[in-house]
Amino acid sequence: MNMLQTRRTLARAAAFAFAAGLLVGGAVMLFAGQDAFAQEAMAQEKKVDKRKLTTIQTASVDVGNTKHAVEVRYLDLPWGKATFGYIETGVDPRNGQYYAKRTWPIAHLRLAAPAKYQGKTLAPGDYAMIITPKNPETKAGMKLSLASFKPAEANGTFLVPGNVFVETPKDAAVVAEKEIAFAEGAPLVEQLSIWTGKEGKTVSIKIHYGDRTLTEKLTLQ
Repeated sequence: MNMLQTRRTLARAAAFAFAAGLLVGGAVMLFAGQDAFAQEAMAQEKKVDKRKLTTIQTASVDVGNTKHAVEVRYLDLPWGKATFGYIETGVDPRNGQYYAKRTWPIAHLRLAAPAKYQGKTLAPGDYAMIITPKNPETKAGMKLSLASFKPAEANGTFLVPGNVFVETPKDAAVVAEKEIAFAEGAPLVEQLSIWTGKEGKTVSIKIHYGDRTLTEKLTLQ
């Protein structure tokens, strides 16, 4: 083999090695890119705010010939033990007392017939079920209020999917109120659940949030 052929052979070998290096390097970079993408996707998944995924749920019960005599709409709120604790105690130093000082309209109650609750007669219509946090200053316990309001549109509601901080309707007028205490020790659920049931004309509304439960009853007239 003469010198010219030797040089050509060496040049071809070098070119082949360079191309092979590019292929291997490209494969490594592609793999690394895919791995980085997967890690980023996992990180994004972990950052998802479950509160923004809430949807409106409905529980209802028929009484006699009245269909949907009692209907309850609510958001399937994710359980937050610490934040609910601020409402139960009325103390929230971490958030400027935000959770402990505002009202929380947790459900939309609709009655298709008159009903009695806490000795008060409730006319057919729409009511916000509102929780008021405990007040350590006045020693008042946590309260549940039923407040009459008028939806902005027919069959409408103040509830907004994905908004756990929805405000109490501006025209809400309290018609019945009582101090409450959620019972602890129920099987833990990850989202708020409200169940309705009946016994004769007495309708039970059971709220199950985390490991807390509260059952309220009203009687249809």
